[in-house]
Amino acid sequence: MPFFSQSLAKAASLIEVVSGQEIKVKVNLILGHDGTASKLLKTWKNSEFEKAPENKVLITIDHAYPAPTIQERTLQQELFKVSNEMDLHLYSHGEGVLHQVVAEEGSLRPGMIIVGADGHVATSGAFGALAFSLSAEELVNPLETGYYKLTVPEIVTITLENQLQSNVMARDVALYILGKWGSNIKGKAVALTGSFLEQASIASKMALCNLLPEAGVVTAFVLPSQEEAEGEVYQVDVSVIEPMIAVPPSPTHVQSVKDLVGKKITVAILGGCSAGRIEDMMICAAVLKGRKIPPEVTLIITPASSKIANEMDELGLTPILRKSGAIIMPPGCGPCPGKHFGLLSPQDVAITTTIRNSPGRIGSEDAEILLASPRTVAESALKGVISCPKS
Repeated sequence: MPFFSQSLAKAASLIEVVSGQEIKVKVNLILGHDGTASKLLKTWKNSEFEKAPENKVLITIDHAYPAPTIQERTLQQELFKVSNEMDLHLYSHGEGVLHQVVAEEGSLRPGMIIVGADGHVATSGAFGALAFSLSAEELVNPLETGYYKLTVPEIVTITLENQLQSNVMARDVALYILGKWGSNIKGKAVALTGSFLEQASIASKMALCNLLPEAGVVTAFVLPSQEEAEGEVYQVDVSVIEPMIAVPPSPTHVQSVKDLVGKKITVAILGGCSAGRIEDMMICAAVLKGRKIPPEVTLIITPASSKIANEMDELGLTPILRKSGAIIMPPGCGPCPGKHFGLLSPQDVAITTTIRNSPGRIGSEDAEILLASPRTVAESALKGVISCPKS
């Protein structure tokens, strides 16, 4: 039996499962964060905070830390209290954004079942985990029972072959997939495999799995080696992919960066759950070393975790970035959720590595948000206009 079906069958204590079948799977890890915690706590309180004793629950304070409002601080204090009472693993000292903290602390493994009140828990699919996004209200049942009820989705396999051009990153591949097959993969599980992934870093795998939920996939994951493709198969030669960019109002509105070269930008945002890992920071520092960004451009950099921030210091990346004019934020989500740390005005045009470019996502609804790779963002920040990295 193929990996996806076999993993679900095992978690449901069944011999086999098929697409369209309603099943109940045992959950190995439950995820949450302060961005959805208010709704979660409100719903969970109605059932008097019952929790299955074997549940492992990991929660991060990453969307609004340090608290930008009294309301956010009050929520954080409520999370402290509930976490102590219910034996939740709360990360409340700026350890980083949920998906990076999980990668560092969650002991992720192929086939494990994860549910979380966040739209990008599939980032854990980089490790072969099967991670499903739930609403805050939907998460309460797994918290109480330890199980998650779902309808087995159709699955497609995307085979990524060959190697990237030197100016292209995994984030460009993810954008390419969204643009080419966004409507095809909506509502399905996506398995990723191929020779590209055999040599890709874990950061590249995380970048892929992190962004595919923007097409509405049920989950996305990297197939363990030797596992066979399942469902319909799409073939991608990554060696022909160019630097890509998504334009408003959706991450699936994708085109080549070359089409927008020269467009003026005022803000550049790099980091967070999508591109805040050490290799992203190294690329950014290599672009900016010994150079200055224009005074009219604001470059905001957010390490995905405190471990990455520490490594940036150890490697000497932090002073390089600061000397260029970049602002380095505390580890976490950064500006992406639109709560603080760099909100956009109606006049702003931002090129970012964040995960969504819908109007109003990071401040004003009139601001323009463009999604690109860390390399493209860094090059564009340096020149003050959208720039295509050279091969």
